[in-house]
Amino acid sequence: MPRKPRLLVPGAIYHVYCRVARGEFVFGDLVEAEAFIETVHDVRDRDGLSILAWALMNSHYHLVIKTGSVPLWRSMARLQGKVARRHNRRRRYLGRLWQSRYKARIIDSNQYFRQVVAYVHLNPVAAGLVSDPAKYIMSGHREAIGRSRPMLLDVKSLLAAFGEPDQDRARNAYLEWVRLVAEERWLQNGIADLPWWQDARHTDGIVDAGRHDDAETFDGKRLDDERPLLELDELAIRFQQASGYDLSRLASRCRKDRLTEGRIEMTAIAVGRFGHRVSDVANLLHKNPGTVSRWLTMADKQSLEDGTYRRHLDDVDRAISAPARPKVIK
Repeated sequence: MPRKPRLLVPGAIYHVYCRVARGEFVFGDLVEAEAFIETVHDVRDRDGLSILAWALMNSHYHLVIKTGSVPLWRSMARLQGKVARRHNRRRRYLGRLWQSRYKARIIDSNQYFRQVVAYVHLNPVAAGLVSDPAKYIMSGHREAIGRSRPMLLDVKSLLAAFGEPDQDRARNAYLEWVRLVAEERWLQNGIADLPWWQDARHTDGIVDAGRHDDAETFDGKRLDDERPLLELDELAIRFQQASGYDLSRLASRCRKDRLTEGRIEMTAIAVGRFGHRVSDVANLLHKNPGTVSRWLTMADKQSLEDGTYRRHLDDVDRAISAPARPKVIK
């Protein structure tokens, strides 16, 4: 049976969670827990994510993520794949670590944002592990209240949702909100019964196509759903217009450095930003899929290390996504 399609919205906020296969307490092991946090940290920095709440439990995790230009599916595939490979290597295991692919739900209002943040940080309390979320070290609550240095949490963005310009007052408002939510009955509900999940048609879905057009993120910004769904041929034409690279030259056998740079850039945009398959890009450029996959890795590495290159890709991406004829990015 084919998987249900997932609608991904750049710049949106998601509640993401996933469980370990067979309910095993993998992250009760401090080594495994620290390795998970390190991997989230690396993926966050590489893909320009903002972590607005998090909790790592013995058998599952919760993340509240604001995406950038890199699609959520790409970041989550990298995160879960890397965690699983490292775990299996350390334990000398074969087979899958995760019960299934991750579940995610879009958060499109300040009300839901505040609720999901409290839910995630109260997860250890609801599970009976601690009576006070400040006593649980594997979550973002201690970072939010200033009890520990930030490991993953974007504290400033989180506290901005609580309507106070002064950070101390915002932190107090956050704490008061967490105390109020701790008394709510829905805190003990299963994931599908949580307020921001109740109208989902299935837990595999990220966001239903019929969501409100006027939805906003917690910080009052409209969801950026203007990215067009482009076929690869149309994307290639727009890339040529935006980047100045000639497609026939990119698909040739010429190995000039300038053309290699263009092929890497095309791969970063087509696969990394618009979700096209490596094999399809390889066919378009008349190259081996292994070579294209290597280009994608090179682009990822350069984006992580070179802010100028990352901003250049963002500019090309915006030009391609614009409804008008793309401008050439110099």
